[in-house]
Amino acid sequence: MNSTFNATDIDQPNLGTVFLVSGSFLAVICPLTVLANVMLLIAIYKDPFNTFRTPTAWFLVGLAITDLATGLVPEPVVTSCYFMHYHRHSKVERCEKIFNIAGIIAAITTNSSFLIVMAFTFAQYVAVAFPLKYKRFISVRKTLVCVACIWLYSTVFEMSRTVGVPRELLEKLDLYIHSTLSLLFTIITYALLQKAFRKQMTARSATLHTTNSVSMSTTHEVHPRKQRRKSKPMIERNFVRLNLLLIVILLLCSQPTAILWYIYLYADEDTKKSHTLFVIRVIADNTLYLKFFLDPFLFAWRLPKYRKALRTTLSRKK
Repeated sequence: MNSTFNATDIDQPNLGTVFLVSGSFLAVICPLTVLANVMLLIAIYKDPFNTFRTPTAWFLVGLAITDLATGLVPEPVVTSCYFMHYHRHSKVERCEKIFNIAGIIAAITTNSSFLIVMAFTFAQYVAVAFPLKYKRFISVRKTLVCVACIWLYSTVFEMSRTVGVPRELLEKLDLYIHSTLSLLFTIITYALLQKAFRKQMTARSATLHTTNSVSMSTTHEVHPRKQRRKSKPMIERNFVRLNLLLIVILLLCSQPTAILWYIYLYADEDTKKSHTLFVIRVIADNTLYLKFFLDPFLFAWRLPKYRKALRTTLSRKK
């Protein structure tokens, strides 16, 4: 999803407040995005409780790296240009090129984020619905290759405009494929995941009830291995719920921009140059940047072992 603005969009009167508010918002969000994702990656790297050693969890590593890249490159660049426009800096004319470059990088990270969440959801579905095939088709190596291919594809797709692909065609394909179809596929896959997970939990509950009945008739001692088996469904449940929250945040933060782009791409020239439409597009883009900030906090909220891993890692450093 492209977040660039044309020179005719920016060179409008009475936009000082828009640039000031947007720049101030991103000035706060940008360092927090970097800090939160760095802490997440450190906790995953240390991983004292082996929470993130599953193949599907490596999709979350790719997502964190993508979020970090957004906080390191396009966000500070766009922030600086907002303030330059607000202060009418003497070198503000450079911002048109800077906005274009930042827009390409932001589109790469945004599309990568969409596709990684989609791949993570699909891998979760395979793990729950087809546990025997999961070990054969999904491994750590294949997950890393998949994430690398997503980054490569997103980069090649956005860079194709530099080799003569019409910009309008590329923007429409971007909107259809990444902002619409990929999210639709993700939602459908998650619905199937929920159905498979409930079926699995029902089967496990029946098996656990039978096992407990046999165990109580023989001994009251609980083997450590059985305790680990009991904790496994809880970990899976946390990852499934995390998956849902990632999708919800993705929808809430990305769809305002997607809707605005549908309007912008199919509107007449007068509408495209509308002051109101430009202001709404800026607000929608800021909402999209909010997604990269919120992702790591979903980990802290939904994964108790991540919080413990983070506290353990920080205490060791101290």
